[in-house]
Amino acid sequence: MRGRKTIVLFILFLFACSLCFGEIVEEEEVEELFSLHIYSISYSNRYLSQIHLLLYHTLPEIGVGIIGADTIQPPPWYAGPLFPGYIDYGYIPAYQDGGYDILSVRWSWGLDWDPTSLFDSPSLYPNGGNFYQFLNSTYDTALNQYLTTFDPILRTKYSHQLQEILYDALPAISIMYPGSIYGFKDGLVGIDNLLLLEANHRAEYWDDPSDHVIHYGIPTELSEYNVYVAESYYDKLWMQSVYGSLFKRAQDTHYYEPVIAQNATISDILDDRINITVFLDPDAKFCDGNAVQPSDVKYSYDLHMTPAVGSSYYGFLTNWFNSNDSISIVGDDVPGGELLFQLSSTYNFARKLLTFGIIDKDVVQQAIIDHGYGIFNEIPLTGDVQNALVKSCGSFKLASYDANDSIVTLIPNPYWNNLTIASGENPSLEELQYQFISGKDNAVAELIAGTIDILDSQYYPSPEDFVLEGITSINVTEPANMELAVNQMHPIFGTGELTPLGTEESARHIRKAISHIIPRQVIIDNLPDGFGELGVIPMPSACVGFDDSLLPHEFNITLAREYMEKAGYEIVIIVPTTSGYTIQALTIIALMSITSILLMKKKKRN
Repeated sequence: MRGRKTIVLFILFLFACSLCFGEIVEEEEVEELFSLHIYSISYSNRYLSQIHLLLYHTLPEIGVGIIGADTIQPPPWYAGPLFPGYIDYGYIPAYQDGGYDILSVRWSWGLDWDPTSLFDSPSLYPNGGNFYQFLNSTYDTALNQYLTTFDPILRTKYSHQLQEILYDALPAISIMYPGSIYGFKDGLVGIDNLLLLEANHRAEYWDDPSDHVIHYGIPTELSEYNVYVAESYYDKLWMQSVYGSLFKRAQDTHYYEPVIAQNATISDILDDRINITVFLDPDAKFCDGNAVQPSDVKYSYDLHMTPAVGSSYYGFLTNWFNSNDSISIVGDDVPGGELLFQLSSTYNFARKLLTFGIIDKDVVQQAIIDHGYGIFNEIPLTGDVQNALVKSCGSFKLASYDANDSIVTLIPNPYWNNLTIASGENPSLEELQYQFISGKDNAVAELIAGTIDILDSQYYPSPEDFVLEGITSINVTEPANMELAVNQMHPIFGTGELTPLGTEESARHIRKAISHIIPRQVIIDNLPDGFGELGVIPMPSACVGFDDSLLPHEFNITLAREYMEKAGYEIVIIVPTTSGYTIQALTIIALMSITSILLMKKKKRN
């Protein structure tokens, strides 16, 4: 009870301070033209459920009122007690008929943006996931090209077409691309921060020139012991460097590049299927010097698709490969040999299927024969499993695994240098260690003391934690988008039929007006434990192929009102007041209240 009183008093204190320092000015009151209802999905993001507090103050500046703002549990594109009209309509109607008007939601993507089923006409609700109900034949054509093109450069061209359409039509109004903050010791080099955020990092490029050692502090205990059972981001961190794969993400460009493979070719589409032919690098070796052969690659994938193994990727791989026979050895089973991957259907990010870790068939197969599939749940370098499941062909190898204290130590794979011609870098680090440290304060203290060199973003540090000389806060924009989804069946800002002009163009002007009335930078500036970039389009700026020529819509009340007038509305000033507060002051009040609440909440990365 005492805690609740403290929070309430703190909010009242912030409110009082805002009143004291707010500038008393004449502020216009605009006649309401229409109103809308805003929803937030409760589990989508903790910031999004509060953004409507800002919209309460900004939307009325263009004559748009708010009926209400609610946080809901189920996604509204499914029929449920909140939206009983959906079943009868067969589509999502406007709010007054049981639908939603605007929905605030967060989408999290990987580095590859795949909008399949979100905005395309064939995926229109209720037959698919296009709950926006966006219909655009030009978009559909560009999406089909995007999904059936395997040249990454050409795919980027089609991606830009998709982005331009969404930028102009605004079925979703992007608010921001959220970000994360790391703590780095000064002087570290070669770290691609976005690849690190995605656990796709290339540690062979990393170095601390002062001692060639990097210790990385993580907030979660390690509990998954090999690449087959790994689901946690933190277990994948060390595995990314230990397990070699046919392809990996390239530094800087983030396109897929061959590593254990020397090359790969993707066939033309035939009956909605594609084939990938992979040629191994003849110099690829495991960390004990044994050559990597096609049978090792095939067996590595076979295990993922064997139910008894319990692989975390069973569902994903079996979605693209009908059976273990879908991956076959072409010709002789020798170093530098050839494999054929036959996909069950088209997948435009097919090279992602070539990024799974490779193990030594002879060692693992014998371990399973001797001890059964239970070895996949044993601690590395112990018991029956020993090093069988962590012996791979990555740039590093596992030197020690302390399960009690959650400390993993890696050292360079002495045989990796055979691949430096293809992969471009031999490890400079002599040691790379990941260690669990409980709590942000302890981790920051370890960074300051020099015990660790990197503090993970999921400690939720702030720049103020790194004001001492020798350490730096590193900001990384996530491949995620916080947006306002707009119901394209809404008769005013969806179809436009109830606007004064009665056209779809009018509805598009209203969506642009709403976009220009969102104070994106104010939102970002007041985030309590992070940062972000101004949102532009549903595709996050961190994704491969983002069109950086598209600019965010500025917060501009005058421009927003001009768009409302283009839609056929007249902006009418009702009563000028002499004791109003600036929109900036009201915004700060709302955001400081949000901040005081959100500071009590933290999330975990799984």
